[in-house]
Amino acid sequence: MQRNMFNKMIVYEALKKSLSSDSERKSGSKIGTSGQDGLISLLIHDVFGGDILKTHSNKYWHFYNRIEGERVDFTEEKSQDENMISKFEDIPSSPDETNDYVDQTDYTTFFTKFVRAFEDTIGLEKLHPGISA
Repeated sequence: MQRNMFNKMIVYEALKKSLSSDSERKSGSKIGTSGQDGLISLLIHDVFGGDILKTHSNKYWHFYNRIEGERVDFTEEKSQDENMISKFEDIPSSPDETNDYVDQTDYTTFFTKFVRAFEDTIGLEKLHPGISA
C-alpha cells in the first residue's frame, strides 16, 4: 500500500471490519479497541509510516500515531473513560517498544484481516488501476 493512500475514514472502516465480529459489523457498532491501542498504532505505522507516539494514562502507556504531521488515534478509549488520558503528551515511541505490548500472533492475524478489509473497502481497482478482484 502506498503512503499517499492514507484516508482516515477508509482506514477507520477497515479497522472496524478487522476488529469486529460479523454480528458487530452488521449492527454498526463502534470499533472495539479496549487495550488494543498498541496493536493498532503498530499496524498503522507498518502500513502507512509516520510516527508512533505515546502518552501516560492511568496505569499504562497509550499508543497512537502521527501521520503527515497530524495526530491520529483510532481508539475510542479516550472518549469512554474521561480520566484515562488528560492530554496527549506526544512522547516519541518506536515499533520495537510498541512490539513489547503486542502479541505477535495476534498482530499477524490482525494485519492480515486489516489488509483484506482495506482492499475490500477501497477496492483493488482504486489501489492498482486495471486490476480487478
